[in-house]
Amino acid sequence: MDYHEIIKLIAEDENLFTHQCKLVPKENLCLPGPDYIDRVFLNSSRNIQTLRNMEVLYRHGRLAGSGYLSILPVDQGLTQVPIPFRMCI
Repeated sequence: MDYHEIIKLIAEDENLFTHQCKLVPKENLCLPGPDYIDRVFLNSSRNIQTLRNMEVLYRHGRLAGSGYLSILPVDQGLTQVPIPFRMCI
């Protein structure tokens, strides 16, 4: 699907594609990248062990070195309930 087909589908809301944010200048954004920790956190007051641990997190997994970090929550719902009780739900 190209741009013009999408515009036909949402013709009354074309401003969704043409909107430009005036509240936050793009110069203030810290975009992800392989040097994200160095650019964003290096000049902070964090100690070197904290920076090293953050670097380890950002350089691990499928997103390693991209500047993105994904931490998924641990499900503590029904997985810890006894099996007979789960069958009754």
